[in-house]
Amino acid sequence: MPDLPTLTAEQVEAAIEPVSNVSDLGRGGQKLVFRGDIAGTPYALKFAIAPDELDATASDDEDSEEGTDLDVIVRASREVETMRDCASPHMVKLGPIDLTVCTIDDQRLLYFTEEFIDGRDLRTILGTDGPLPADDVITLGIQLADAIKGLWDLQKVHRDIKPANIMRRQDSGSFVLLDAGFAFDVVGESLSGGMLVGTPIYFSPEQFDYSSRRTGMDFRSDIFALGVTMYEVLTGRHPFWRRGHSSQTAFNNILTKTPDPPSSIVDGVSVGLNEVILRMLGKSPHLRYRKCAQLVKALEASRGSK
Repeated sequence: MPDLPTLTAEQVEAAIEPVSNVSDLGRGGQKLVFRGDIAGTPYALKFAIAPDELDATASDDEDSEEGTDLDVIVRASREVETMRDCASPHMVKLGPIDLTVCTIDDQRLLYFTEEFIDGRDLRTILGTDGPLPADDVITLGIQLADAIKGLWDLQKVHRDIKPANIMRRQDSGSFVLLDAGFAFDVVGESLSGGMLVGTPIYFSPEQFDYSSRRTGMDFRSDIFALGVTMYEVLTGRHPFWRRGHSSQTAFNNILTKTPDPPSSIVDGVSVGLNEVILRMLGKSPHLRYRKCAQLVKALEASRGSK
């Protein structure tokens, strides 16, 4: 994994002229993350160490090995492009500073800004507050389906939908998808060359199949990962994995196991919501929903079912 920059909030504020009131938010994947105000509006600022040789075409080349210097450029470029282009209000947006190279105290850095989400991610919420009520999980599904559709309108698949990558806004309670660094364009020149990209316990079955990943993966892979996430935040249990399980056990479960209905684990889950989530977890893409609009319609109908 690439090294992280050595930076303080004071250094960032001194070096990036439009930014004020900078504070440290911690680490986000391969980057250091800060909060800072630009023209009175808060944004997240993400910093990574820039490779010695920046390739201007890196955003079109996904064959780098995970964790290399080039991978940092590729991921940042994808992330910025996706935030800029995706129309869904449930995909985090690019801030006023696009992908930029700077030098701070002899460190050559790559950075950009994105929308600051005042809230908590679902992994934190699940760990501190416990599972969400069924009605909130339905809202989560509807709003994230809109984000998935927005990405698919660009012919992109997110590939890393999971609780840690979904924020809930404190003011409105709405949900926002983060971190499109692993997103790929299915009509692009290449995909990730022989590497498992993302978080395997949220993979769809087809993500394990390199032989057909170009033709076998589409928005329905993201629907599967959303189904895993909804199951987990509804029941407090991952449908295919338990702490202590080996990666091989998780892999086999994703390919072969049909999870218990959520209603068998927690009360207040309708038959309709059971059916929707289990259909989202279909082993083959054709067993899931053919359109995001169909998923949204089914979720809306599940609110009134018993």
